[in-house]
Amino acid sequence: MESNPHKNTWETYTKSWSETDKSKRLELFGQCLSPDCEYSDPIILSTGYGQLSGYMSELQKNVSGVGFVTTDFKNHHDQSLTHWNMVDGKGNIFTQGASCGMYGADGRLKQMTGFYEQPNAG
Repeated sequence: MESNPHKNTWETYTKSWSETDKSKRLELFGQCLSPDCEYSDPIILSTGYGQLSGYMSELQKNVSGVGFVTTDFKNHHDQSLTHWNMVDGKGNIFTQGASCGMYGADGRLKQMTGFYEQPNAG
């Protein structure tokens, strides 16, 4: 089976959520995200590397060792639908969700939209 460039791009993006070093995270962004990318989920709507990186840093403060595990990936016509588990540093599932991605002509993500139920606080 041939490699799937959009899946590779998505997995690089997924890895960026776990990267705690801001400069390394921005390097990953350069590989997988358009500079003017738009990200949205139930909490935030952000544009560009700076806002998204700051949001990721806040998540990392709130969920120690946070990471995302792709459980299903489908794509066609420069779009993808991904199901995932958000896990903590011990591999425990914190929440589950789905994300849609739209890819630009250069193969990098230009729009990412996440859907999930927010975990109950307290």
